[in-house]
Amino acid sequence: MQLFSRVMIALIVSLLVSQVKADPLRLVYPNFPPYTYASDEQPAAGNFLVDKIMQVLEQPYKMAPVPNYKRALSDVQYGVADGFFFASQNSQRDAIAEFSKPIVYNNWSWFFRYDSYFDPDANNFKTDVKVASIEGTNTLRWLNTHHFKVVGKQKNVAKLAQLLFDLKRIDAAFLSADVFKSSHVHPNLVSGEYIEVVQRSAPFGIYISKAYLEQHPGFMQDLNRAISEVQNKYLDNTYSLSGLKRNTD
Repeated sequence: MQLFSRVMIALIVSLLVSQVKADPLRLVYPNFPPYTYASDEQPAAGNFLVDKIMQVLEQPYKMAPVPNYKRALSDVQYGVADGFFFASQNSQRDAIAEFSKPIVYNNWSWFFRYDSYFDPDANNFKTDVKVASIEGTNTLRWLNTHHFKVVGKQKNVAKLAQLLFDLKRIDAAFLSADVFKSSHVHPNLVSGEYIEVVQRSAPFGIYISKAYLEQHPGFMQDLNRAISEVQNKYLDNTYSLSGLKRNTD
């Protein structure tokens, strides 16, 4: 009788686990090249890595693009999505979701015109230098939190580059170095005609909603183990986009 009970319990647990796996994980991602973007051809680096992580997990999933991080967070907050990627960590996101272990690392950098460089460590940098970033990003949030002289918020790299190089309404742009340098939406970005100063390195990971994790105990631990496995296979020890190895299957 006890053996029968143990077998039944094991069967029920197995069925519950199978049901969890059968429910697709709903993920959204912002248009944030080169990390995440929609493509019918070669997937963005972030989309590629998340797909490999879900394969290791044997987790069915759906991913959908959204305009920006603000929308991604809203979709998770209101139950439209279960998580979003690639994201860096902040307290606003932590309030409604849990951050995975880092997948890649992303430099946050200052970008200046060649003819107009300012030292970010100078005492008057915060008060006198006009800066900007992209709406909904952690780089913009960081600027505001640390009381820099922020001049508006831009919707994309093209508008930010125009503000810096053409209109000269700002003295510096501040955002992900990979995002800015790989966009090629302005002649200065194509030719490399700018000065870059790295401010800090920030980890990028996956946010999973707390509501989802309450219904799927143990998922975050499994996700972090899958991330480690994918990192070992598809990234070098810099954990950066430059070290991505797509053709290892």
